Amino acid sequence: MKKVLLVCLSLFFTVQANSENLDIASPDLPTLDWQLLAPTVNEQDVSLPEVTDSQKRLLATVIQFQNSAESADQARVTKARKHLSDAGIDVDAALDARARYMALAQRKAESVNTEINGKRVSMSGFVVPTKFNGVKATEFLLLPYAGACIHMPPPAANQIVKLSYPAGFEVENVQFPVTVSGTINANKQTELVQLVDGKMNVTMGYAMEALTIDKYYGDAISNPVSGSNPQDGIGHKGHVH
Repeated sequence: MKKVLLVCLSLFFTVQANSENLDIASPDLPTLDWQLLAPTVNEQDVSLPEVTDSQKRLLATVIQFQNSAESADQARVTKARKHLSDAGIDVDAALDARARYMALAQRKAESVNTEINGKRVSMSGFVVPTKFNGVKATEFLLLPYAGACIHMPPPAANQIVKLSYPAGFEVENVQFPVTVSGTINANKQTELVQLVDGKMNVTMGYAMEALTIDKYYGDAISNPVSGSNPQDGIGHKGHVH
């Protein structure tokens, strides 16, 4: 039976992913920056109307109850619309701008860079195991930061790499990042994964067949930014730039 486990990571420190700080397992391979996985979407940004916190709550009431068949809910919507209208806010225009803003944000999140297809590269990030063979994980999500839990929004699709490593990698401690090398391709796909605190549909923008997976810090190597041991500072998430 297929075991699916998405480990909830928690890490505070920052990691600089550059050639000066990384102990790359395959020095002949170019280092791929996470920013290159998120190509620019050439569309005009959508401006949202300026509203107060109380007006945001009124707009949320309209969104939540406008399609309800209950008379009490419709009364809430009518009351909220009136308050907003009295404040000079065009509710329908505001909701339309919100919808267009969210659609653009999704297109930006899911845009992928096909120019890297088939390239053998090295990357550093945080692995979240999703498939095991015994004690070793053979499939992972590679992320630019730690902190993937059901109560946290996942990274943008173009900031998630589905990593395959048939040889298997034993995750000794989930609180450290890794450096991987392999062949990467743009391959957007959505899968339902089991997190420790619930299930979540995760859209992944890329797939990589890994050649090597190595611990980023090796054994007892200090944080290249702070000089501290990576286990010392524990917060909610760390980032790989």
